[in-house]
Amino acid sequence: MTPQADITRGDLRLAPFDTERARSLCLFVALATLVFFAGYVYGALDQARAEGNPAVANDFRVFWAAGKLALAGTPLDVFDNAKLAAVHATETHRWMPWLYPPGYLLAVTPLGALPYAVGWIGFSLMSLVVLGWAYRPFVATVPALWLGLTLAPTCLAALFTGQNSLLWLAAMLATLAALRAERWVLAGIIIGLMTLKPQLGLLIPVALLAMGAWRTIATATATAAVLAIGPTLIYGADYWWKLKDMMAAHGARVFQAIDSVPAMVSPFSLLTSLGLNPALALNLQWALTLALIVIVFLCWRTPRCSFDLKAAVLLMATALATPYFWVYENACLAAVALFMLRAGVLDGRPAGLALFGLLCAGSGLTTVVNTIFASENTIPARYLITPVMLFAMFLCARAVLRDMQASTPAPETRARPEPEQ
Repeated sequence: MTPQADITRGDLRLAPFDTERARSLCLFVALATLVFFAGYVYGALDQARAEGNPAVANDFRVFWAAGKLALAGTPLDVFDNAKLAAVHATETHRWMPWLYPPGYLLAVTPLGALPYAVGWIGFSLMSLVVLGWAYRPFVATVPALWLGLTLAPTCLAALFTGQNSLLWLAAMLATLAALRAERWVLAGIIIGLMTLKPQLGLLIPVALLAMGAWRTIATATATAAVLAIGPTLIYGADYWWKLKDMMAAHGARVFQAIDSVPAMVSPFSLLTSLGLNPALALNLQWALTLALIVIVFLCWRTPRCSFDLKAAVLLMATALATPYFWVYENACLAAVALFMLRAGVLDGRPAGLALFGLLCAGSGLTTVVNTIFASENTIPARYLITPVMLFAMFLCARAVLRDMQASTPAPETRARPEPEQ
């Protein structure tokens, strides 16, 4: 169990945000995020109505259209990009494929019964409520900071696109809270649910193996199996073959155009945009991923590493480990900032608070500016976000190394013989 002293120490490190000025700043940031989101929703829906489109040109239209196809009794049509686009009838020329396991299709099917606006707004508000609930165990002692993290600017990309990244982050935070409280079965159930968006959970097994959480591993495996087998009985085994083919086709498309995809903020994307050969850049990305696996394992294996440091390392490594990390998935950077502060990697001095602010801002600035000027290329997000992510990971890795050295007993020194009299 995480020592209560460590939890208390982490709570006390949130003190810089419990002043009147900090509370006002957190409330202002949260309000600004809500205002920007509300303004975007109003403008996007108004434009859709003016153009006669049933949906807004964002990612949520894929979830909504997939739900409609499932309700119509043709669930496998989600893998036909033309049929999927015909349902949402918005920017039908764009490549917007369905890339989720059958359990997620089952989960979004009710959205197809709702008007697009109701579904999008309801999905977004539900995501924010669940995220706020998941943050609570780690920041409840400072309510203003709690609100500021839940509505951090880095969440705007997920809100604008209607993506499910906020729900994934909420599940990750809930998993961390369960592991901290040694609620192993609950943690396993939540991890199993996270397999509905499996590409961001690749490092979770590394952490569980390092800490020897066998009950959690067993429960997560069983939950994932139920979520895979149950919906397969509904949609048929062909679902998996079509999903495999679609993921291969999508991966090939993204790889070929990686340097020109502005919504990508992975190290792989940054390197290719700087002119590096994609094959070499991908090899460097995999080398980084391997290093991150080692760091996560050592951190979660080392008793002297605080739980907050372990959480920061796992979240930051998760963001950097995948070659295809999208701008809307960087909502997790606000959680990284929180755990770095709780672990003492960041402090209340100007430099620490500046990095905290950059992580919480994430892609918020680029999202707002690019939306206002109706261009995805106004500010390349990867040039701003990816270096910040790498620097934060460096600080976390340095803290892990420091704690590992502290946990290693100093070698015994052989006593020197006393000089003869």
